[in-house]
Amino acid sequence: MFLYLIFILLLISFACFKQGRKERKGLRLTLSITLAIMLPFILEGTAHSLVETQVIEGTPLILLFFALPIIFFTSFQLLFYEIGNMSKGERP
Repeated sequence: MFLYLIFILLLISFACFKQGRKERKGLRLTLSITLAIMLPFILEGTAHSLVETQVIEGTPLILLFFALPIIFFTSFQLLFYEIGNMSKGERP
């Protein structure tokens, strides 16, 4: 299950890398890939412990495992690469 999440987060990383206009994009891509690979492993351990203690299961677990990381990772990437809707006067 975490392989799907890794794949989705890596797609987001490469898409933001392609759109980014900041300097040192290679270093930013390395950090993004590292985070995209580490985040699902951390979430997998958290999900297993929550299921084992019978705190959460079913649909809320799927939302916790897929939706929240994708939303937060995408917003992090947009801020990290400074991608957004800027007016023409604000671009360097």
